[in-house]
Amino acid sequence: MIMPQSMTGYGRGQTDSFKVEIRSSNHKNIDISVNLPYYLFSHEPEIKKIVKNKFNRGRIEIFIPKQEIGTVKLKVNKSLAREYFNALTSLKEELSISDNVGIEMVASQRDIFLLDEQEIDSNGLYSALETALEELSKSRSQEGSNLVQDINERVRLVQDGIAAIEQKREEFANSAKEKLMERLREFLGEIELDEIRLIQEAAVMIERSDITEEIVRIHSHLKHFEEVLKSDDSIGKKMDFILQELRREINTIGSKAQNYGISNKVVDVKHELEKIREQVQNLQ
Repeated sequence: MIMPQSMTGYGRGQTDSFKVEIRSSNHKNIDISVNLPYYLFSHEPEIKKIVKNKFNRGRIEIFIPKQEIGTVKLKVNKSLAREYFNALTSLKEELSISDNVGIEMVASQRDIFLLDEQEIDSNGLYSALETALEELSKSRSQEGSNLVQDINERVRLVQDGIAAIEQKREEFANSAKEKLMERLREFLGEIELDEIRLIQEAAVMIERSDITEEIVRIHSHLKHFEEVLKSDDSIGKKMDFILQELRREINTIGSKAQNYGISNKVVDVKHELEKIREQVQNLQ
């Protein structure tokens, strides 16, 4: 089973020719930034393609510093130098300038000098990149393992909270009739109460505040959540969607609750769901 990865991590790779450093952070999609010297610009599309094949979420910043240059070879564009010389000589004669056109004047035209293109060790470049990506993947996997462990613990707390709400719901249903009778006696005094009518009113009150459907859906969402958590390495968006559904159900329970104990547990569950959401934001 592939463990879910965090979007946060770091990797580094180095060969004799190149050093590659990669840093990864949170992002809703994949966003790749490559910082490299000018003579590697043609390799940027291939570098991004390799990264996209390995990761699908996160902001990934790649830094490849300029490699050290050994012997530098300088080339002269002789054809261009000759054209400069002829043009300057012609201008000298036309303007009757006494100075001679010498090497200093021609050499001042900098575009006649060219540096030999630096030889690129492509194998060294991509070997360093692969090593850095492997380290980054290990780093993200380790962080992902820590996140999953924390999420599992918080899911257990949510399940405990829902179990407590279920227990409070049963207590509320059992006491609804008694509470309704007490209130009616306060208002009606010694007037005789219709038992059947009382039961009907209690049933209506219980139905309006019934949270059975919400609890059933929460159990279903939690089961799905745990299955996704164990499924593969790209789960962040799926889990975020399930959390939205869980928050909706627990909010409905909170609005229906006519019980102080249920309201307290709703607050606890919402707190844990928010903590889970923060952790899920870090998962690929």
